[in-house]
Amino acid sequence: MTQALFTVEYTAERSRLTNLFRAILVIPHMILVQAWQYLIQFVTLFQWFIILFTGKRNQAIWKLQNDWLAYASRAWSYYSVMFDKWPNFGAEPNGEPTSYSFEYSETANRLTNFFRILWLIPSIIVGFFVLIGAVVCTVLAWFAIVITGRHPRGLFDFVMKTHLFVIRVQSCALLMTDTRPKFGA
Repeated sequence: MTQALFTVEYTAERSRLTNLFRAILVIPHMILVQAWQYLIQFVTLFQWFIILFTGKRNQAIWKLQNDWLAYASRAWSYYSVMFDKWPNFGAEPNGEPTSYSFEYSETANRLTNFFRILWLIPSIIVGFFVLIGAVVCTVLAWFAIVITGRHPRGLFDFVMKTHLFVIRVQSCALLMTDTRPKFGA
């Protein structure tokens, strides 16, 4: 099965100024991510019924979800101080040091679709604790960047793994794939 792939290019030297005001600079992106997410949650309900009755994903719904996930991935990684360039609005990047890809798979497992929330509970629990660690790493990285102008590689790597895991949990929860996410894999 397919899984989402997302990477951010590591850069040690970082802008102190843009990171200092990151929480303010990201506000327009977080508003758009959240508004678009409401639509995505609504259409996912239709996708659930489509998969349940046909065993196949609707490609138009999947594409809308994929475009949102591509944009949200960049916005979330910008918010967590992983890169300095202000992200482009929408699914297509505009020079951000990120890479996102996800292949469409039409066939879907009806049984795991029916029980998707129950099936994802272990990944959601792991994600909860990993996200706490990622928030701590992001705060530490923010201080390091603002004070020294450098992003510690270890903090970057942990947050990068967390982003990839969360993206994969999201894609599975949105019925975009039947592959259960694993942290660090």
